[in-house]
Amino acid sequence: MIHVMASSVLYAPVPAVWGLIRDFGSIGNWLPGVKICVIEGDEAGDRVGAIRRLEMGDVGVIREQLLALSDVDHAVTFSIIESALPIWNYRSTISLLPITDGDRTFIQWRGQFSAPVEHAASMEARMPTEIYQPAFDRVAEILASLETQS
Repeated sequence: MIHVMASSVLYAPVPAVWGLIRDFGSIGNWLPGVKICVIEGDEAGDRVGAIRRLEMGDVGVIREQLLALSDVDHAVTFSIIESALPIWNYRSTISLLPITDGDRTFIQWRGQFSAPVEHAASMEARMPTEIYQPAFDRVAEILASLETQS
C-alpha cells in the first residue's frame, strides 16, 4: 500500500474553508483539471454513500464515493470506485484543523492506494504534487478572492 500526503496553511478560518470543501460535489470548483463534476442520482453532496462523477482533462472519468463526512472534525473521506488511473484501493481524507494564531487553517490531504510496480513511483509522486497541492493553491485563491469582495 502506498501512502501519500500533502498539507498547507490557508489564511482563512476553518468555517470558511469547510464551506468550500464540505459538499462532495463541489470539488469541480477547487480541483484543477476537473471539467465536470456531478453527483449521480441527484443525491445530496453531503450524504454518505453519494457517488460523484468527475470528468478530468488528463485521465478521463473518475467515479468516487463519499465514505464519511464530519462537521465536527471537519473531515471528508472518499474512495475511487472507477478510474483509468493505474491504481486501485484508493482512499483518501481531507481534514482541517484550526490554527489559532492568526485564525488560519491547517489543511491536510492523505491518500493510500495500490499500484502496479511500473506505476507506483510515478503515482506516489503525482498525487501530492499534481493533485493535492494544486487543490490547496486553488482553495487559497478562492478564499483570497472572497476576502477582497467583502
